[in-house]
Amino acid sequence: MNDKLKNLWRYIFPAMGGLFVTYLYNVVDGIFVGQGVGSAALGAVNIGVPFITFSVAVAAMFPMGGATVVAIRIGRGDREGANHAFMTSVALTLLVSVLLTATGMVFCEQIIGMSGGRTLSGAMRDMAADYLFYYCAFSIPMLMSTCLSVFARNDGSPTLSFVGMCVGAGANIFLDWLFIFPMGMGVIGAAIASGLGQVFSVAVLLSHFVRRQGSLRFRRFHLSGALAVKICKRGVPEAVSQLTTPVTALCYNLMLAKLVGDIGVSTFSVLSFIYALANAILSGVAQGLQPLWGNCYGERDTDGMNEYFRWGIRINVTLSVAVYGLLLFFTEPVIRIFNQDPELVQNASTALPLFSLSFIPMALNLIYTAFLYSTKRTLQADAISFSRGVVLKAAAIFCLPVLLGGDTIWLAPLAAEMLTLLLALVLSKATGPA
Repeated sequence: MNDKLKNLWRYIFPAMGGLFVTYLYNVVDGIFVGQGVGSAALGAVNIGVPFITFSVAVAAMFPMGGATVVAIRIGRGDREGANHAFMTSVALTLLVSVLLTATGMVFCEQIIGMSGGRTLSGAMRDMAADYLFYYCAFSIPMLMSTCLSVFARNDGSPTLSFVGMCVGAGANIFLDWLFIFPMGMGVIGAAIASGLGQVFSVAVLLSHFVRRQGSLRFRRFHLSGALAVKICKRGVPEAVSQLTTPVTALCYNLMLAKLVGDIGVSTFSVLSFIYALANAILSGVAQGLQPLWGNCYGERDTDGMNEYFRWGIRINVTLSVAVYGLLLFFTEPVIRIFNQDPELVQNASTALPLFSLSFIPMALNLIYTAFLYSTKRTLQADAISFSRGVVLKAAAIFCLPVLLGGDTIWLAPLAAEMLTLLLALVLSKATGPA
């Protein structure tokens, strides 16, 4: 096994596992709430997902943009410049997390209303507002755990990055059980459990920097506007790419609340949790490759960049087909993990095979986007991310049911991902990725 292949597995597995665990927080909340409180509470948690995942997407701009700058500077031997980019990214993440904490807690009821809650029952709206309020109270550890995980991975500790996220997830699972079943705290308990889990994760990840295990350090620095702009510019494609989760959730919530009502939103909540985990696995491969592409770019190793690109395509295609196959053969058992309600199980069992077809083209789009922004082709990466995450996804969800009938709403993500893939192929051919 050559050195490049060893590096590939060394970075991909922790990145994939770490991101999977990050999304697992909401999924575990969904499972415990669905089984311990009911299908209405499951839908209530999903109503809060657009704002929560929007917050994660916005904050992802800083660590991912900063990590790209850090990787390129390390590849060039500029350690001091790399540390400056690290500290700037941490400061920006902290600032945004404070703003999101205040926004989510003060305007939680208005946010739920804008996310499709106005047409739902009062009980579901109240539960959704409670969940969002307490979840947002922990925005700082939630967003800082992601930030520190990215930089620990880029600073030579991909295993610690993964362990930190696993510790948080383990704490979340135990606290979900404790707060929902023995203590009967409902959706509020689920939100607090997630927040405390993130606190544990941050504590583990901080050890990398406090114990000086790599080259990145917490130290005093001067905030540079030019560097902040560069970090944001490099991170925009990843942020926009992650916006596909809140945009999908928001559009589906709005359409299903109007067309079907509470049961439609509860049905989509199950699909959205499954989508989040699939997206985490496939995005994890792309994020694991990011520091490798960045280092190769800094060293002007074109052959290395293209070799990693080809491996990324192969791995993500294989994973996406495997995930789809498992969901196709175990549709009903997977859905029953979240809730046993017969109507919800029937509706979700019909929708899931159609909905999850989008995972295959999505796997390719994520690799193309990450490759382009990791090698300073930000404009092309922005175009792919924005088309996939916002424009085409929203258009497909709102238009397909009107044009072709209500059942086609579950094929909307596939239509959006396929059109985005065509765009990615055109742009990559023009810039010659391989």
